[in-house]
Amino acid sequence: MKLAIATCLSALALAGAAFADTSLTATLANPGGNAKFIAAGAVWNCAGATCVAQVAPDDAQGISGCQELAHKIGRVTAFAGEAKSLDARGLERCNKEAATPKTIGTASR
Repeated sequence: MKLAIATCLSALALAGAAFADTSLTATLANPGGNAKFIAAGAVWNCAGATCVAQVAPDDAQGISGCQELAHKIGRVTAFAGEAKSLDARGLERCNKEAATPKTIGTASR
């Protein structure tokens, strides 16, 4: 019985790691001031051309996460998570949703 419980707990721990949050970093085409806002289920902190989300859902790593960010803040020139980064084609798709360039400090929530 104890072995069965230990096995179940181990399986749950491994499953939780597979769905763990990740950190994301993005580089903006139009650097600006400082901003903090939510996009793609993550809290983004931007300073100049660099935006970082310390904790983001795994599904925010892809093109849809980049699109949500670009929609809020403008064109993105690099977008990477712990497991993968977007290539040139992915960034092109991401930026189809880009907002009109603006000063970061004016980003809305």
